[in-house]
Amino acid sequence: MTGPERALHHASNVLVAGTGLVYAWMIYLVTPEDPFALANHPWQPELQSAHILFAPLVVFAVGYSWQSHVWMRLRFRFPHKRRTGLCLFALFLPMVVSGYGLQVAVNETVHATWLWMHWISSGLWILFYLIHWMLPGPQLEGTDLCFPDDD
Repeated sequence: MTGPERALHHASNVLVAGTGLVYAWMIYLVTPEDPFALANHPWQPELQSAHILFAPLVVFAVGYSWQSHVWMRLRFRFPHKRRTGLCLFALFLPMVVSGYGLQVAVNETVHATWLWMHWISSGLWILFYLIHWMLPGPQLEGTDLCFPDDD
């Protein structure tokens, strides 16, 4: 993965995960001062909007690095960081689809289903993203020379 791809991934994931976690804190852990308030925190609507506006950056980052990073590694069975990469690959679609599903669901049961799906897939995405990022880079031996731009 090139430097710009890596920077885009890190920045987009920090923005989306950060706004999502703070938004969740506001919804589930903050008690409003006014019992008739529509939001638990005054910044809650703005944070939700920021999360929704930043989310396409993660989609763009994955699409941007698909050919050079994900597809090449799947195609040539590159073993380094494969398990966490496959977990991220499997979590991406449920996370994105459930996020959009939350925005359009009108039925309470459907909304609750999308919410649980988004919480689980997003939480696992954050966990596996951090693990994938913190694993050491490949040593430049043998097949690793096929990917000279990697850590």
